[in-house]
Amino acid sequence: MTHRTNQPRRLTLGALALASFLFAMHGGHVIHAQKKSGGKVKPGAKLLPTPTPDPNQAQKPVATQMPPSILVRWQGKPGVNRYRLQLATDEKFEDVVFDQAVEGRQYVVKDLPPGNYFWRVAPAAAETSITYSRPERVTLGSEQKVEVASVVMPADATGWRVATGEVAKVAPASLRPGGVVDFVGLGADGRVFAVDGASGISLWTSRYNTAAAGQQSPSPKAVTFEPLVVGDPLRGTYVVVATQGGVRALLGDTGRETWRANLEGTAVSGVAADLDGDNKQELVVVTEGPEMFYVINPLSGRVVTSQKLSGETAGAPHPFDAGGRRGVLLGMKSGRVELRGADGQVVAEAKIDEDVTTAPLVTRRGEMAFMAVGGNSALWALSVPDLKVLGAIRAEDDSVRGTLASADVDGDGSTEIVMVTKKGRVALVSTDDGTVRWVAEGGEAAASAAFADVNGDNVLDVIVPGAGSTFALGFSGRDGSLVMRVEESGKGGGQSLGGRTRSLVVTPALGGGGWLVGGDPSGTGLRAVELPKGSVKTASK
Repeated sequence: MTHRTNQPRRLTLGALALASFLFAMHGGHVIHAQKKSGGKVKPGAKLLPTPTPDPNQAQKPVATQMPPSILVRWQGKPGVNRYRLQLATDEKFEDVVFDQAVEGRQYVVKDLPPGNYFWRVAPAAAETSITYSRPERVTLGSEQKVEVASVVMPADATGWRVATGEVAKVAPASLRPGGVVDFVGLGADGRVFAVDGASGISLWTSRYNTAAAGQQSPSPKAVTFEPLVVGDPLRGTYVVVATQGGVRALLGDTGRETWRANLEGTAVSGVAADLDGDNKQELVVVTEGPEMFYVINPLSGRVVTSQKLSGETAGAPHPFDAGGRRGVLLGMKSGRVELRGADGQVVAEAKIDEDVTTAPLVTRRGEMAFMAVGGNSALWALSVPDLKVLGAIRAEDDSVRGTLASADVDGDGSTEIVMVTKKGRVALVSTDDGTVRWVAEGGEAAASAAFADVNGDNVLDVIVPGAGSTFALGFSGRDGSLVMRVEESGKGGGQSLGGRTRSLVVTPALGGGGWLVGGDPSGTGLRAVELPKGSVKTASK
């Protein structure tokens, strides 16, 4: 598998052969502009219109800068966490320029002049007969970036594994007191399980069909309902899961059922959100067969309201609170986007020129909130709450898939959007100027992206699942270059899930670092990889 980053220009997306077309607004109506010829984005093509300068607006933060540095990453030895790291200008290490004991299995060396260097490591505990690793060469340029000496994080990287079977979804959750972030997973067979976030030890497991074993197997749609984590001031955290004939709530610490709601159809997605501004969450659940929209009281499981939908949805409902309106946004596969209120009624809607393929995502550019949604051939931007089309970036012969993610990658006060495509491209789109920053390849197994600073340059990097013998890939948030590849090993290390995609999550760890967690490529279980201290500044959205 190849991993390439394409950067013909900051304002282009040539590797995707994207064509961008802008939309003019007149009298509240959308006027469609003609698609640009040539099959590529031209300089200046944008997802969003250029913002009007505001002289009264406070100066925005400046994107994080980093002096030329070298990230050294090594395999290490089991049980050893302290190493002696050396850098020299020659392979015999006669001119040593860095010699220091460091924690972990990677370190960023700063304040070196541009040039060629060699590095090596040895366990720091050895007082005599120190055995260093074989010297490796790395070239440091003059650019303000971190040069990665080795992108590989080995298969035995610090972390844990648990044999759960294939994992369709995973989500972090504070299920118990004490500050430990646990994980709730959804198996391909509809089972829901919870594991201890620090060790992977099983906390509880719940079957999709709670009837006697051997009876009706779960609907294929059941595996799409991501468990919802809800806080109850009296009973603590609980988890809402799909079950035969509806949804049910399980206590977070034990997995014991606390209520059950019977619904028409099969629950396929949902969200917990404050729909009416009373500082209390409601549950929104979407079903198929028939297609219905339910609002449920999260404390009792009582159905508050239900509405018939016009068709199937793409992804989960997305909470909305902007412009004096509250509710959830739904992406309808037929090409419509709907804003529904607490009563389930449609408050606003929009039609785009193709099928919708992702759930909506609301993000901000400065003070302006807007919505992004993926389609069969484009990433679309719409205003909120009136849902008027602002623009689109079109990917010819490709489509946006999975779940959009966003984060302020470079600390400049504006978020960036990451989209993955059916052909495995990963693209970072700026909401500041509406342009594509970079495009990378290698996301064939990715359903979405997560964020962490894995190369120590104070900029969040984009992490996606890998395929085959690769658990995860990390792309530089600055330029999309490959900065991390977490290897996979074991009996099924080279196998795949038959074209099915995976997701990863990033959460902070008690020791100051973080966890990168997700199902492994072979479908044997859940894996967690420890990330270095300072890497987790924000989670995926």
